[in-house]
Amino acid sequence: MEEKTIIKGELKDSKLFCMLLPIIGLIGTIIYNFSVSISFANQWNDYKLGFLLGFGFWNDANYALYPAIIVLAIIGFIIYKRWSKVQITVTDKRVFGLNAAGKRVDLPLDSITAVGTSIFSGLAVTTASGAIKFAMLKNRDELHEAISKLLVDRQSKPTATSTIKQEILQSNADELKKYKDLLDNGAISQEEFDAKKKQLLGL
Repeated sequence: MEEKTIIKGELKDSKLFCMLLPIIGLIGTIIYNFSVSISFANQWNDYKLGFLLGFGFWNDANYALYPAIIVLAIIGFIIYKRWSKVQITVTDKRVFGLNAAGKRVDLPLDSITAVGTSIFSGLAVTTASGAIKFAMLKNRDELHEAISKLLVDRQSKPTATSTIKQEILQSNADELKKYKDLLDNGAISQEEFDAKKKQLLGL
C-alpha cells in the first residue's frame, strides 16, 4: 500500500528569538553598570563615557560580562541554524524529518507512544527510547492533532496478529464441527475424533 502524506510542518522565523539572547545579555550588563554607578557616584568622571557607550566602568572588572554577550550571540546563531532546518512530515505510516537538535529521524507509527507540545512552538513525539522534539512550528497544533488521530486509529484497529489468531480459531472450529458430523454419522471412530480434536485445539 502506497504511503500517504497527511501533513508537513511549516516553520516560524526563529531569527528574532535567537537575536534576543545577546540583546538580553547587553541589557542585563547595562542595568548592572547602572546599579554599580549608583554605588560609586564619586567615580563618575572615570566611567561616564564608558557607561554611556554601554561598556561600563573604565578599569572595572565588569568587562568580564561582555564576553558573555558574545557567547550568547554564538549560542543564538547555533540555535537559529539548527531550528531553521527543522523538518517534519507526517504520513499514514511514519513521522520523519530533522529534529531541533539537527538529527534526521524516521519514526514508524507503531513505535510512537505519545505526542505532546513543548515550549518554543515545539512538538514532542515520544517513543520507547525517549522524546524527539521539533521546534518553531507554525502549524504545531495541526501536526499534534494529525499524529494524535493516527495513534487513536491505530489503537482502535485490531492488530494483524490478533486477526490471524481469530481466523485460525474460526477455521479450527469449522474443522472440528465437520469431524463431529463424521463421528455422528459413524464415518470415524471416537478415538479418531478425539485425536483430531487434540490436534486442532493444541492439547
